[in-house]
Amino acid sequence: MEHYFGVAKEMGLSNEEIGAVQSVVMAVSAGRVNAQFREARVRRRLRQREERKNEAT
Repeated sequence: MEHYFGVAKEMGLSNEEIGAVQSVVMAVSAGRVNAQFREARVRRRLRQREERKNEAT
């Protein structure tokens, strides 16, 4: 990460611009994690339904 900060500074980006980019990257990353968590919950629920269905038969 430090490498990228150095390159950004060399290119003339301000601290505010770098901070804005960091904010966007963190938001995208958090969204991806939330989506993965939701998907895992859905899969677990489907697996539980299948298990209950199989126990009932």
